[in-house]
Amino acid sequence: AGLSSERGSEECYECPIGSFTKSPGQECIPCPHPLSSSENGTTCSLCKAGFHLQNSSTEKESIFADPAKHCKPCPPYANCSAPGTTLETLGIPRGYWRASPLSDELHACLDLGHCSGSGDADDHGFDS
Repeated sequence: AGLSSERGSEECYECPIGSFTKSPGQECIPCPHPLSSSENGTTCSLCKAGFHLQNSSTEKESIFADPAKHCKPCPPYANCSAPGTTLETLGIPRGYWRASPLSDELHACLDLGHCSGSGDADDHGFDS
């Protein structure tokens, strides 16, 4: 369950973010590009910082099997600084907007008073 140990050791430690182990006691393995994991990860199913998960309903096994298909580079001007950012949680900077939380196209605002952005990668990031 995301725990590793040194050869011959009886103590286990949690695998750090960005690595995983399939079975307790095995060595932590770095996640393949562009994936990451949560701390104590048993699989790599999060897109690493700088990328976003295109479809948040995708099964973890599918993400791990074909990460390039599911993890897309962060769109220009968006904030994907948090590992695990999804299309829906893209951070949108002040001065930009997008048509819906399922759009990865950001547009510059003509009137800054109408586009506050979402800022962080865990806000919704769209104007309604």
